[in-house]
Amino acid sequence: MWLLLFAMVAFRFGHGLYFPFSSIYFHNVLGIPLSLVGVGLAVFAASSVVSGLVAGPLTDRYGRKPTMLVALCGSSASFFGFALIDGFAGYLAVSAAHGLLGWSMFEASRNAMVADVTQPGARSRAYGLVRVGGNVGWAAGPMVAGLVSAAAAGSAGVYPKLFVGTSVLTALVALALALTVRESLPSRREAGTGKRGKRGLREAFTDGPFVLLLGVGVLLYYVFTQDWQALPIYAKNFVGATDGQIGFFLGANGLMVILFQLPVSYLIDRGSKVMALLAGATLFALSSATLLLTESFVGIVIAFVLFFTLAEMVLEVAGAALAAEIAPVHLRGTYLALFGACFGAACGVSPIVGGALLQAELPDVIWTIQLVAALIAVSGLLVLAALRRELVS
Repeated sequence: MWLLLFAMVAFRFGHGLYFPFSSIYFHNVLGIPLSLVGVGLAVFAASSVVSGLVAGPLTDRYGRKPTMLVALCGSSASFFGFALIDGFAGYLAVSAAHGLLGWSMFEASRNAMVADVTQPGARSRAYGLVRVGGNVGWAAGPMVAGLVSAAAAGSAGVYPKLFVGTSVLTALVALALALTVRESLPSRREAGTGKRGKRGLREAFTDGPFVLLLGVGVLLYYVFTQDWQALPIYAKNFVGATDGQIGFFLGANGLMVILFQLPVSYLIDRGSKVMALLAGATLFALSSATLLLTESFVGIVIAFVLFFTLAEMVLEVAGAALAAEIAPVHLRGTYLALFGACFGAACGVSPIVGGALLQAELPDVIWTIQLVAALIAVSGLLVLAALRRELVS
């Protein structure tokens, strides 16, 4: 667990060196239109979903560690590739590769390993701990990247160097895990089957409660991913917030996660994961309703820093813990990878919808759609709770 925590700090620190300035570099330096930069992000999201379909069965058949190392090596190679591209075709190809052999596959194998080495009563805290490590790295990465960029006086040549730095750091994470982490794949005896991985996706997609969880996951991640994309623009262009105010509510989110993720995870471990997700969906609904009813900076702070951040902390921990709880041991990696793909599926849709509605100056429609999505998720979770009570009885 601690090795995975430190790996997440370094892995997300590297991502923090890349992501804040990637769109600026691709658009301002390489001249790729913003609309095509968005296409690359959509391709990345789509290939991440495909990766989820592939990575889970791979972790169940060949192990968590080799899949994780393939993902880290693929991620390192793709970050290096971003430093070499000189146009849209290369950007699109590397974005697709990064989705297939990068972040999504690493998350799938890492989540499966966390579930393997923890007891169900401590699993939410384990996911919460790893997530705090990721947030520490994610907060530090952009700060360092900003200082490096400032020191280079805005030189365009600094961006590829940051991407190479991310590549090298990711490769070092892969090397460290290769030397230190032991395989956690349950034995056939522990899994209770001699046919691990042979049914895989078919069994997962015919598991009614799990399919319902996947539907809820896509809806909640739709709200999650869209708020991160739309709120800064909404705050700037519609509410008149300053850059400092925008930085405040975005930074406050990260600080809240670092301070309160573990206490929230502890509470989730003490109760029902379905009820926790139900509370998270309700908080997403409250966040969307607050944005719909108030057009002010104070409303954004309440909606995002309070309601949204609490909902995010619940979703990121309780969702994975519930997927691991529902999964048969021999398909744990498959189930967790499919739940992780909910993020990619939502991320492929939400920025397009949000961007189009902001362009049309219809932000209220964004929050209305989010409110409806959260309320449908609430209904789905109530059905899931009833199904699980029925199975227990």
